Amino acid sequence: MTLNCWRCRRDSPADEPACAWCGVWVVDLDPGRVPAPLRSLLAPARRWGISDDVFRVDAIDDAAPIELDNLVQAVDGVDLEQIDAWLCGPEGDAGEPANEYVAVSALMMAADLARLRLDPF
Repeated sequence: MTLNCWRCRRDSPADEPACAWCGVWVVDLDPGRVPAPLRSLLAPARRWGISDDVFRVDAIDDAAPIELDNLVQAVDGVDLEQIDAWLCGPEGDAGEPANEYVAVSALMMAADLARLRLDPF
């Protein structure tokens, strides 16, 4: 069985949480697995929280400046200390972290790269 990716429209194995072609999350991310103050990050994490470094860089490089600005604003709208506390907490030591943890962690890397692309100096 396969799932059709909402972003690239290609079929990807249904047993994988992310698209095999572009890396975006094809499964819903569960807000119950994320601290309440960070739940607003789940929507951008589904799009930008790509765990594969190459796919993530490609997505950022292919994005329009307004998309990158929206990504940065979404992350900047949340208290960085709360994000760090969760990412550096017990979930970070899990042998198999939850999809939500992986997505938010990758989102933070995407936002950092987006900032560099928007203002390289």
